[in-house]
Amino acid sequence: MMMPRKNDKILNLRNLAIDRDQALANLRKDTAETRKRLKPANLITEAKSKFARRVQKTGARAINVVRVNPGLTATVAATATLIAMRKPIAKLIANRKISEPNPIEE
Repeated sequence: MMMPRKNDKILNLRNLAIDRDQALANLRKDTAETRKRLKPANLITEAKSKFARRVQKTGARAINVVRVNPGLTATVAATATLIAMRKPIAKLIANRKISEPNPIEE
């Protein structure tokens, strides 16, 4: 009965060595992939592609909202335009009042 125990120990040690070698190989592979991924040029490329995907998703969502609610979208767009143009419109009105002759005075 002593032989099988000795063989089991040897087999266990051999399996441990194989597992260690596999873990070391995996670690080396992962380290090489990580180094490659963390290069500045690769990080920039990855960030650009993620940003592009997010912009596409946001644009698609916006288009869907416009399609579902065209009236509301037009109202919001018109309101935003008026708010953005309020100073130029006010200047135009102010200049027009000053430059127009008063019909009563003539």
